[in-house]
Parts: sequence; structure tokens; C-alpha cells
Amino acid sequence: MAEIKILHKHTESEPFLVLYKPAGLPSAPLKEGDESALTQAIALFPELKEVKGKKEVEYGLLHRIDTATEGILLIASTQTSFDDLSLQQKNGLFEKSYLAEVEYKGPDVKKSFTIVSKFRPFGEKGAMVKPVFEKGSTADLKKAGTKLYSTKITIQGRKADCSITEGYRHQVRAHLASAGFPIKGDKLYNPHYKEGQKLCFKAYRIKFTNPQNKKNCVFECSDL
Repeated sequence: MAEIKILHKHTESEPFLVLYKPAGLPSAPLKEGDESALTQAIALFPELKEVKGKKEVEYGLLHRIDTATEGILLIASTQTSFDDLSLQQKNGLFEKSYLAEVEYKGPDVKKSFTIVSKFRPFGEKGAMVKPVFEKGSTADLKKAGTKLYSTKITIQGRKADCSITEGYRHQVRAHLASAGFPIKGDKLYNPHYKEGQKLCFKAYRIKFTNPQNKKNCVFECSDL
């Protein structure tokens, strides 16, 4: 199983752990003892288990990325920092950025835009999500949640740089596909997916405020 890389060790003045998760490794266990990035982090730093998170088995994990996605994860190392960072997420003050290689026909595109939508479960057993827009079908609007989610996107050639604050499951992947820029290797949202392709998608940067000293923090892993 692939192993995590520690990008920042938690300290008293910076009570959070930043790590890089390789593709193919789940962010968090479904049950205690499952192999995951969080499980590996706790093996290195058992004190992380002292934090009570959104789910008992997730401790201080503040955001997850899909198993097939590589990139940055953030884990609070104290209850105070977890509560503060969770509030930042709720208030749209925690920014996550992603890089993707996208596929589309025609000449290279260079543009920036923002997609805003609600979401609904979609596909077999709800394995996918579908963006639902203001003028969506009655059926989609009925099945969608009430919250709006926003993705800022910059396309340059076949590369996409995307950022979100609060996120919905598969949000960036689904929003890119809905705009005609599906990610290369995306089995769920790219109609041109070829069996065995790697998902070309990376969570490469996070921005938030240090709960301890209120300074701005930025962590990146774009060169990994």
C-alpha cells in the first residue's frame, strides 16, 4: 500500500498536521483499523486520536479527497483547532485548490469562470452526483439539496486550476464535466475514459487561518 508523506508536523503553535496522500489510498477508514491516510498518520502520531471529529473513526480529519485523487489532507491535532477550522469551513474561509488535466475537442482554451449549482445523487446506487442548476428539470430540482456550491475554474490549454471553499462529494469533477472539460482518467464523469487510466487530478493547495495565532497559512504540493 502506498504511504503518506508528512508536509508539516503539528506543534503547539501550529496545531495541525498536513500530509500528502497518494492516489489509490483512502483518506479515512470506513471502520477502525482500515488502511487509509488517516490510519497511517495516527500510527506515526497516536495523539491525533484525542480529537473528536465529524465521525468517531475520522478523529481530526478536516476534509477528505477521493481515493483515486492524490494530494493534501489536513488533520487537526487538538480539539480547539478542529472546532475552529471546522467553523472556518462552514463560513467559507477555508480554500482548497485542485489541478486537473482535462479533455475536450477543438483548440486549446484559455478562460476563467465560476460554476454554481446544487447537487443530487445520480447513477447506479448514487455512485455519482449531478450538478443541478436554477433552470434544471423538475425531477432534478426535487431531488437536489437546498445548498449552493461554487467552483472557481481557470482553463489554460488542457490544464484546469480549480478552487472551492465548502465542498460537495465529487464537486470539482462533476462541475468540470458539466462545463465540457471532463478530467482525463475520470471513470465516473469522463465519457472518453479508457480502462486502466489514472485520474489526472490533484488537491494541491489549502489556505486557512491558524487557530492558534490567527496567521494565514498556505500549504502546497504541486511539485510532488
